[in-house]
Amino acid sequence: MSELAILEWFQSIHGTFLDQVMIFITTTGNYGAVWIILGCVMICFEGWRRCGVATVVSTIAAYYLVELVLKAIFCRERPFMVEEFQLLIPPPSSWSFPSGHSAAALAGATAILIHKHKWGVAAIVYALLIAISRLYLTVHWPTDVLAGSLLGIGVAFFTVWFMSRYIPYFRELDKGEAWI
Repeated sequence: MSELAILEWFQSIHGTFLDQVMIFITTTGNYGAVWIILGCVMICFEGWRRCGVATVVSTIAAYYLVELVLKAIFCRERPFMVEEFQLLIPPPSSWSFPSGHSAAALAGATAILIHKHKWGVAAIVYALLIAISRLYLTVHWPTDVLAGSLLGIGVAFFTVWFMSRYIPYFRELDKGEAWI
């Protein structure tokens, strides 16, 4: 199945209750906001600080890597610029590849999964909904979302590894809770 066929299928189910649900879900993913806010809340609670710091740092790192570096390198047009898709949200002004929403969401969710397994599963499900919302709203190609998702996961693992190894303050937070 081609990328275009996938987006055409999503476009064909517009006009249902999913429209408002997907708009809401994608909006919570703007700028990685939901993950940054969640991380900041976690930092306020003992036993969650390491997870919170990892979530915030991973989300911000993934978002800026995508938005400031990779999109400028690849300059891929968004689907609605190539095909006539009806948009349910204002058209994003940045390039398409990779998806910043997907990268930030999977980075934040993966950081949670690394530290808090039970909560991490719920976070991953929500992150995947954010990624799928980008396809539903036809503002990204499927490969944009896949690349952003994989990049976000990689950034989270690298960030947690790096901070665990080289940042003494991070190593001391909630000592012994991470499995990396």
